[in-house]
Amino acid sequence: MSKNILIVSLNFNPVHFSHLVANYKLFEYAGYNPYLYVNAEFNKMDKNEKYKKINFANDLKKIKSIELAVFWFPSLFNIVEIIRLRVLYKSTIAYVYHEPFESIIKYYNAGFSFRRILKIYFIDLISIVVILLSHKIILPSSKAFNLFKEKYSFYNKKFTNIPLIFDDEASNLVELNKKKYFSYIGTIANDHAFSNYINFIELAITNQWFPNLLFLIATKSIIPNKERNIIESYLNSGRVIISEGNPMTNEEINSYYNYSLIVWNAYNRSMQSGVLPKAYMFGAAVIGSYQCDNEFLDNHKTGVLVRNNNNVNEIKGAINEIIEKKNLFYLSSRNKFLDNFYYKKNIKKFVSLLNKNNYEKGYS
Repeated sequence: MSKNILIVSLNFNPVHFSHLVANYKLFEYAGYNPYLYVNAEFNKMDKNEKYKKINFANDLKKIKSIELAVFWFPSLFNIVEIIRLRVLYKSTIAYVYHEPFESIIKYYNAGFSFRRILKIYFIDLISIVVILLSHKIILPSSKAFNLFKEKYSFYNKKFTNIPLIFDDEASNLVELNKKKYFSYIGTIANDHAFSNYINFIELAITNQWFPNLLFLIATKSIIPNKERNIIESYLNSGRVIISEGNPMTNEEINSYYNYSLIVWNAYNRSMQSGVLPKAYMFGAAVIGSYQCDNEFLDNHKTGVLVRNNNNVNEIKGAINEIIEKKNLFYLSSRNKFLDNFYYKKNIKKFVSLLNKNNYEKGYS
């Protein structure tokens, strides 16, 4: 009889659905019996009812045993559910710790207000309780792994590094010559240097740089007034496309990546980026920044790093390079996705979480 596995995400964020589905498919492919234990808002994203879903704790009673529960993303509800699963089901608990807290100075320098920093710190305090209650912690990047080892291993010495995982959703890849966007996709956050991206758009259109390149902003956020005032005068140019203010479906998100030649990833601060592997999935190169060291960005192959993400000449040079060698960047990006983030490449690592003997070996 197949062992039952829970993939858990109790707060709703539409961009998280890809990770949950990939984790579900990973365990299913490996011969286990997975369930999504998720916020009910995720149900509408499973339009064809492909996945077994649970939305409430009472529904767990339908499952007689739960061998492993993998918790994705922070939530206050995680604490109660982990205790429930450990006590009633004797389940093994793994927690994907996406964003260890760096320091107040780093968040402040990235542009966050003290109020926002306090909120992030409070969320991290919740995560520390989850870390204490979990059998093993998964860190999605070397940067997160090393920070955890330095600052958090006191709370739990059983941790490992596994990249963010996705299914390959790029089944209908457009032809390379149809890719037309230099895109900003995702939340407008202080550390994502959105204003720098907008400043570049203003200069590019004013100076008629890259006339065949369109600029796409796709976000559930509302564009701040400062940036809106800059961008509105260029909407009639036909070179700026905006989708804002509402959660996007996974199909919409994928469509934006599919038609992107280049994706903005030149952030002020980042632990690891979910935008980067999704761009690679669709063969889009990224513009990154040296200040956000990322082991998954191969400079001049899957993207181009800039030393100053507000230096328009550097950004312009990066775009030129990608356009001139777009076939190389396209193939390298796709291969990088398949070799690192595709769930089938990470089956062995996730299945090893079922072996409780592994938890006696410390970090790996």
